[in-house]
Amino acid sequence: MKKEILGKYTLQTPIPEHAKQQAELQEIVFPTLSAEELITEEKYKRHLEIFPEGQFIVLDGDNVIASCTTLLQNYHKGHHTFLEISDDLWLGTHDPKADWIYGLDVSVHPDYQGKGIGREIYNARHDVAKALGCKGQMTAGMPIGYDKVKDQMTIAEYCDKLIKGEIIDPTVTAQTKCGFILVEPLFDYLDDPRSGNCSVLMYWPLDPNTKLSENH
Repeated sequence: MKKEILGKYTLQTPIPEHAKQQAELQEIVFPTLSAEELITEEKYKRHLEIFPEGQFIVLDGDNVIASCTTLLQNYHKGHHTFLEISDDLWLGTHDPKADWIYGLDVSVHPDYQGKGIGREIYNARHDVAKALGCKGQMTAGMPIGYDKVKDQMTIAEYCDKLIKGEIIDPTVTAQTKCGFILVEPLFDYLDDPRSGNCSVLMYWPLDPNTKLSENH
């Protein structure tokens, strides 16, 4: 895949030579994430061997300004962590016959946030889901807004209000505006104090009538 987006950037499938920049971008975008949960250059290269059509970058000239990692998985009710669902980020859990594209991350450089790049990446993932005959995409969004109110409520209370639409979160609310439907919080999903170590499971079906279920 390779196409121009927003009149000035290029969204495409990365090549191994982009892996170093992708890894550097992770450290910039997720400064409070634990080291073991950051995708390394070696792992980015492995992703291209396992599921190349599910990986994207956005370029401004030769510079990687955004990146996205996905795999194919079915929905399994019950708790899982970021490292469990991704095989410690090696994508050994990728299932070519699965019904859903599972988005592990969308990384947009801070200087380029708020321009619609993330939405373009989600749309590209939707195109891949359709091309592969999947039901849509699911992901676990980091409620980073919790960091500003952590002295006022627990992460469970924050997620409850978020799912009910009573509060707005910089990341999760933006994802719902793209089309994602919130399902449930995944506590201790990752090691990131900014989001209370939690993420919110969500899905965006190609068919609005499709529900996220264990049936596949």
